[in-house]
Amino acid sequence: MTQICYTSIIMTLIEKFKSDVQRAIKHNRADNNGRYDAAKACEYIQNLFVRNCIVSDGIGRAMAFYWRDTYIDRSADFANEPSEENIEKLCGILSFLNGADEGEEVLSDSDLQELSDAINDEADTMPLEQLQNLMGKLVERGAL
Repeated sequence: MTQICYTSIIMTLIEKFKSDVQRAIKHNRADNNGRYDAAKACEYIQNLFVRNCIVSDGIGRAMAFYWRDTYIDRSADFANEPSEENIEKLCGILSFLNGADEGEEVLSDSDLQELSDAINDEADTMPLEQLQNLMGKLVERGAL
């Protein structure tokens, strides 16, 4: 029962995060007289991600940077980023880190490898149970 309740709370947080991302994009347009500033919006979204990531700030920052560098800055359509697909990718990363069991299917092998590297970099500062849970998920997905 506790696991179901915890998962529901986390999924609600992920849904709220996605809603906040979409709201930030909308406000970015409105605040700039209809002109969208993708760089500014993505920077705000990165900071929002770090604030919503329940593992260490270091992992949150590393994964926000990875998302921006891999999926946004290299996009052929940067001016319209983040796309819905890239929002889903960021939500999948947040879902993985926050312990939800849904939404992670969008993560690629390279995403999982990056998560593994970020977690290993911060392993000595994380609570053991949290580290074991994340490492267990990586093993389950074949990333270790």
